[in-house]
Amino acid sequence: MIKLVLCDVDGTLIPLGSHGASERTMQAISHVREAGVQFGLATGRDVVELMQLFDGNDMPFRTGILSNGKKIMVDGEMVRLSLISNEGLERLAAKVTEYPGVMMTAYPFETDATNPIYCLGTTAEEMAQWAKIYSFNGILADDVPPIDIIGATIACPDNEEIMQAVERDARELCPEFDIAKPSVRWWDILPKGLNKGTALQMLMDELKVTSDEVVMFGDADNDLAILHAVENSVVVDGAT
Repeated sequence: MIKLVLCDVDGTLIPLGSHGASERTMQAISHVREAGVQFGLATGRDVVELMQLFDGNDMPFRTGILSNGKKIMVDGEMVRLSLISNEGLERLAAKVTEYPGVMMTAYPFETDATNPIYCLGTTAEEMAQWAKIYSFNGILADDVPPIDIIGATIACPDNEEIMQAVERDARELCPEFDIAKPSVRWWDILPKGLNKGTALQMLMDELKVTSDEVVMFGDADNDLAILHAVENSVVVDGAT
């Protein structure tokens, strides 16, 4: 019997590039909950971004895995938090932003409804293109700010040689990080060993459910850890 439904957001619950969940999607989530089944998100997005995508309604993510496992929520309470090393991000940014068209972002833990995201190694024009796709408020920065960072990403141009070089450099320079790929050109930087899959076990322990009682919907590399961990896995059309 299914007791928990988990769903990725971008490219799964909401088409990539769309700026909100449809009424039909919200109705479907409500039907799941009305049937007595827990619903939650398993996403790289954090709370402010999700509030924007769901028009201020936190119902879909009061329980779930946010920021690729760096936050775990149960009934609106954060039961786990992991931050990212500022020093490691500085080291990584100094190298990967040498490549043309590569941008690195840093998401502050303390944020507000404007959703400010610090963007390194880029131009205002390039930043605006990414901000339109991922719905953030970009702020050009020369360095990683000396504040708590909850999320970080690398944006790459559509150039296979550059992407391979960036991934190689990231793994060699920063062994304390893992790289997950929610889309081909947008990569998440995670603390080593932390991902949606490791967060899944923590969430199941909190909810007292087992893996055969979970169904997961996803579309990208950063969903694979959960998709492999539960037998009731669905990969949607158009997945990477």
